Amino acid sequence: MRLVSDEEPEKKSILVVEDDEVALDLLAEILRRNNFTVWTASSVVSALDLIKKNPVDLVLSDIRMPEKGGMDLLKYIREDNSRIPVVLLSAFGDEHLWVEALSAGAVDLIPKPFKKQEIIDVINKTLAG
Repeated sequence: MRLVSDEEPEKKSILVVEDDEVALDLLAEILRRNNFTVWTASSVVSALDLIKKNPVDLVLSDIRMPEKGGMDLLKYIREDNSRIPVVLLSAFGDEHLWVEALSAGAVDLIPKPFKKQEIIDVINKTLAG
């Protein structure tokens, strides 16, 4: 005998932080098509405001943005003692940046240009573990 529930499993929520509007829309669409609830922000300030008001299961952020970037966002999240996993995106393949991001508490760093499946695989792995 098998129990069947009409309830959908709760969707995981992802906050995407990206200053490039085209990239932000693309990432949001990829995640929505893979059944995630998606919040978007184009700045660190907006992202922090969203995190304070909404439960977020994971943050996906560009590392380099005007004014404050993904490393700043990661620092603020960790200072707040939040255990929200943070995955960073970078167009710069600098090994020093990779080490710095992981040392600061990022769970992964995805190079740009990214593949859609790579984004989904990293997020699913992070949320599962």
